[in-house]
Amino acid sequence: MAFAAILFEIVNFVAGHCRLSGVPPAESDPMTATDATRPWWDRLTPRAGVRVQMFSAAVLWLVAVSFLLVRGVLFIEVSGPRHHFSYWIVPIALVAIVIGIIKARYILIRYATKAVARIQRRGHACYFGFFAPMSWLFVLVMMGGGMLLRHSALVNYAWGRASLSTLYIAVGTALAIADRIFWIAALRLQPTPGETSGVE
Repeated sequence: MAFAAILFEIVNFVAGHCRLSGVPPAESDPMTATDATRPWWDRLTPRAGVRVQMFSAAVLWLVAVSFLLVRGVLFIEVSGPRHHFSYWIVPIALVAIVIGIIKARYILIRYATKAVARIQRRGHACYFGFFAPMSWLFVLVMMGGGMLLRHSALVNYAWGRASLSTLYIAVGTALAIADRIFWIAALRLQPTPGETSGVE
C-alpha cells in the first residue's frame, strides 16, 4: 500500500507539471501559448504534437506486447539437459489468445479509443502526458506485479508456469489487438495548421 501511495504521489506530481488534465486551449495551442503565458515549470517540460504522442503511445504498447508474449512463451520451457519447449504451449496459447481477444473486445479497444480522443484533444502539449496520470500509475503497478509474479513460488511448479504463461500471452494478445487503434490514428492523422514538421 505504501508503494502504491508513493507511485500515486509521483504521478500526481508529474501530472501537475505536465498539465495532464484540464489543459486550457490557450496552453495547448502552440500558436497562442508563449513562454510568457506558461509557468516556469511548464516551460521545462518537453512538448510534442499529436502525431508524436500517438506514435509514442503505439510504440509503448508494442514494447509491452513483445515483452509479454516472449515471457509467456518462455514460461513453458522445460529446463534440464534436454532443454526444450513443452508441448503444452499449443493449448495454452490457444486458450490465452481466446481470452486476449475477449479482453481486447470489451476492455482495451474502448480504452485505446478514449486515449486516442484524449491525445487529439490535448493537441500540442507535454510529451509525457500522452497517457492520463492513472494510466501511468496502472503501468507502474502492472510492471511491479509482473516482477513479483516472475519471482514468486509459481515458477517452481508446472501448473504455476502454465498459469503465468496463459496470463502473459492473454494480456499480450489483448494489447496487440488494441494497439492497432493507436497505429491507425497515428498513420491517418492529418497535420493541423498549428503543427509543422519542425514541431513534430
